[in-house]
Amino acid sequence: MNTIRNYLESMFAKLPNTPEVIKAKCELGQMMEDKYNELISEGKSDNEAVAQVISEFGNLDDLGDALGIRDLLREDHAATQNIRELSADEAEKYLAEKAHSALLAGLGTFFAVICPSGVILAGTAEHGSRTLMAIGVFFLLGAIAACVTLHTYSALRMGSWKYLKLEPCSIDYATAGMINDQRRSTHDSTILQRTVSILLFCTCYIPLVFLHLMVPRSIVDGAGVVILLVMVAFGVLILTVSNSRENGYHVLLSLSSSQDGRRFRSNDDVVYSRPAVRIIMSVFWPTVTCLYLIISFLTFGWAITWIIFPIAGVVDRLLKAIFGIRKEDLNK
Repeated sequence: MNTIRNYLESMFAKLPNTPEVIKAKCELGQMMEDKYNELISEGKSDNEAVAQVISEFGNLDDLGDALGIRDLLREDHAATQNIRELSADEAEKYLAEKAHSALLAGLGTFFAVICPSGVILAGTAEHGSRTLMAIGVFFLLGAIAACVTLHTYSALRMGSWKYLKLEPCSIDYATAGMINDQRRSTHDSTILQRTVSILLFCTCYIPLVFLHLMVPRSIVDGAGVVILLVMVAFGVLILTVSNSRENGYHVLLSLSSSQDGRRFRSNDDVVYSRPAVRIIMSVFWPTVTCLYLIISFLTFGWAITWIIFPIAGVVDRLLKAIFGIRKEDLNK
């Protein structure tokens, strides 16, 4: 009977919860249950009974008149005619692509956080030389290049799925159930990943303080700062991957939450009219973070350099206002 109940839910999943629909659903459910019990009493196996019940009562179009929902079915067919329905394979592929792109973006942010490490170590070395500083600067520039490249490539890889946000899409009941099962199976690992990230953020200063107290030398202090940056970078990497996976589940499941396949979006959810602006904005905040860290570590002006973020926020808003188009407006 659980199979029949699940199938019944999938039949009515895209219809509104009006009194007529609820009444029709209850009536059809009772009819299916009565037929199932009748077949079982005749000696049919469970699988045979379920198959016959679904064969006889599994098409709403044939039962619309008897259930009194013919007009609603016609409206539903008209509303869903232009809606793209994702298959289970497409949903699996999207989640895999989302996970891979999240790893690339997380690695990009990792390099953004640790990029000043070479300069810090070279600057705190007791017998520092131009060669060491040159190596440090080379590592800084290479890490920034890696950050921008990874974030850009990650954004371009996910570009093939932008229709999920721009076009009306939906998933069927079975696919939504599969995604829910995957989400529940990864719940414990998600909690663990977020816990590890928080622990890294909360304890990242401990090696710096310990090394400073045990060996009060500038090169050791520099190593402590580098360890701090690496711990923060790993925390951000883990958190990025974890949050992206949850976001992927949310995106797909939200496709089954509305009748017309459109998802509810915030007013800040926008796309950009020009491809160049779209690529720039995909790496905007990682680049801002890189600049903040570079300028801060080179000048040690932490009391002033924080102003980079408010300025970047204003620039972000201006670019959205000039080039951005709200996604909900595209669907009107």
